[in-house]
Amino acid sequence: MGTQRGGAGKRLPPGIGRAAIMSQSSVRESARIGINLVAMVASRCLCLALSLVQAGIIFRALGVEGSGQYGFALNYPALFCIFATLGIHRLLIRDIAREPAIAWAYVWTSAVVMLILSLATTAVVMLSMAFIEPDPVTRRAVFMSSLSVVVLYALQRPFESLLMARERMVWIAGVNLLSGMARLAGTWYALRLDPSSVSAHAGIAAGNLAGLAALVAVSIAIGGWERPRFKPALAWKQIVESNAFTMAALLSMIYFKADMALLKWLDGETAAGIYTAAQRVTEPMLMIASIWGTAVFPALCRLSVNAHENYTRLMHASARLALLLAFPMGFGVAALAGPVIGLLTGARTGGFTESVTVLQTLCIITPAFYLNGVGQEFLYSNHRNGYVVGAYFAGCIASVAANLLLIPRYGAMGAAWAAVIANYLISAIFIHGMRQDYRDMRLVTMTIKTLAACTVMAAVAYALAGHSLVLAIAAGAALYAVLQITFRTLLPEERELAVRLGRMLLGRD
Repeated sequence: MGTQRGGAGKRLPPGIGRAAIMSQSSVRESARIGINLVAMVASRCLCLALSLVQAGIIFRALGVEGSGQYGFALNYPALFCIFATLGIHRLLIRDIAREPAIAWAYVWTSAVVMLILSLATTAVVMLSMAFIEPDPVTRRAVFMSSLSVVVLYALQRPFESLLMARERMVWIAGVNLLSGMARLAGTWYALRLDPSSVSAHAGIAAGNLAGLAALVAVSIAIGGWERPRFKPALAWKQIVESNAFTMAALLSMIYFKADMALLKWLDGETAAGIYTAAQRVTEPMLMIASIWGTAVFPALCRLSVNAHENYTRLMHASARLALLLAFPMGFGVAALAGPVIGLLTGARTGGFTESVTVLQTLCIITPAFYLNGVGQEFLYSNHRNGYVVGAYFAGCIASVAANLLLIPRYGAMGAAWAAVIANYLISAIFIHGMRQDYRDMRLVTMTIKTLAACTVMAAVAYALAGHSLVLAIAAGAALYAVLQITFRTLLPEERELAVRLGRMLLGRD
């Protein structure tokens, strides 16, 4: 009775039962997932900084109208990029996470499929431009952007999916950072040669090509080399099974990207330029939400099969921690919107005055977008794909309708409020679909404490912004952390996880 046997015939010390061992294993598992999240979020934050520098270079070189042309060329092909992947990369993550032996057969087959699809999609984009855009410079910029956000984006997905399924997010973070630096260098050099939207997108494409090469090299180094092969039957299976992912991604892309195209067509390039300056700040910040979701998706798929308690714990922690990150980002950027836009646009700030208000409005989206990012992963891992499609369909309809109603009257501000409406509608649908899960997460108390902390943080950051933007950001972040510790916002198991994660990051565990 004094001892129990553990795995491999080992004796466990008195008083330590299997429940304790399972709890320790759960914490270790959560801490490992936490390290993946920290790596991905840290790389995205660094890439955000690089993206802001890159955007500043572009805005200063091109002015308001040139920036509008650049923004349209960036967003229009992005509306079609789902047709270059069909959501197959999400299917790869799920299946490889559950059965690692199939990895390379799936990767090589999907890479061929996505190459064919991306080239066909680019052809369709350029054919449509021949009918809707008379300016040859804009058409060339759209073509260069299509190579970057359609073709190179699609080719990266299979290899990134392999690394995600094996939960090697630290390596993905490194590649993302390398790609961000390459895009910045490429944009700077290209605009020195020719200050045009075409050159800006050419520089970005060169950086994404470098990122693709690095991603392939890392995938082979980690996953081993297997001879490239294409399996037609598997390709067809991937296309058929990814229908729900495809539809959800298509609808989410429309509600997320259609605003720029509608704004440019309904109110001109100047309005598009005003909106682009704000969007280039918020979009990388919002993309952290997608990274947050995809970083936990492989673990959700794996745990949903045979570890429901750990699955529930991971789901609750993911949603709560996502909101704890989203609220201060939204409040902080809103408080510092004026200095941030001024830093990006430099001597051309006068033409971007309205961008400050647009940016502050777009910051309202942040908590909803983060909640949607993790919510869709919960539903996907539970095979509720159709519910995700329905939510994004509603968001898509709301976004297009609101843009058509608001842009003619309010211009760029109308597009910003349309984005707010669409995102919070999707959040309401997701929360309704998982109301029991969200009820158990104790989000109301956490949100009240977080709003109080963010209000104080934003006030201090705003006051310090006139002296130093860096000081304002650092002081705001530190104050937010202190207030959340004082309010004891984290649950006991979340504090335990945070301590364990810190020890692992410091190499003490």
